[in-house]
Amino acid sequence: MSNVFEGFEEVVRARAYAIWESEGRPNGRDAEHWLRSMEETQRLAPLAAAEAPKAAGKKAPAKAKTKKAAKKD
Repeated sequence: MSNVFEGFEEVVRARAYAIWESEGRPNGRDAEHWLRSMEETQRLAPLAAAEAPKAAGKKAPAKAKTKKAAKKD
């Protein structure tokens, strides 16, 4: 497995566990919690990726210049 997938899976696992605990640790709803966690994680992943450079004190990657903008320089 790749490190990215392992990291994603760990986030999903932790969130599914938190959902399970917040609902009173019900039996037999593990698949529901896992799917809900995956959906939440996938929806929030782009936001987290955009925030990562800010959290690390770094600038976000510069956007690529268009041909038109590059000609002006």
